[in-house]
Amino acid sequence: MDTVQQIEALEARLIAAMKASNIPELHELLADGLIFTNQNGHLVNKADDINMHQSGKLEIYSLETSAQLITLYDDVAVVSVVQDLGGDFDGHTYAGIFRYTRVWKLTDGKWQVIAGHVSQIVS
Repeated sequence: MDTVQQIEALEARLIAAMKASNIPELHELLADGLIFTNQNGHLVNKADDINMHQSGKLEIYSLETSAQLITLYDDVAVVSVVQDLGGDFDGHTYAGIFRYTRVWKLTDGKWQVIAGHVSQIVS
């Protein structure tokens, strides 16, 4: 399996983990130093992300991926992807189309997300 295929598989694992709020899998895929900027411009770290899933405040009903682009730079992969997302956050239903950028880094033989950003696509 080449590196692009590895990242594609990791992206699929991440999506499945997010949809199922699979805490052990999220711990595996997210770096301890994760820096993620959400659609409201707020910074989210790994603990914040895990806590949202663990507390039940975040529930994802649907998540469809398209327009995935993966660019490799040695031990770093940058992923840009469009996701049609629907769910519930803290009692509020949300739905929309978003573009995510995720940065994966290979450290000690393991790929993890070290940074990310999301923006809603407004048509």
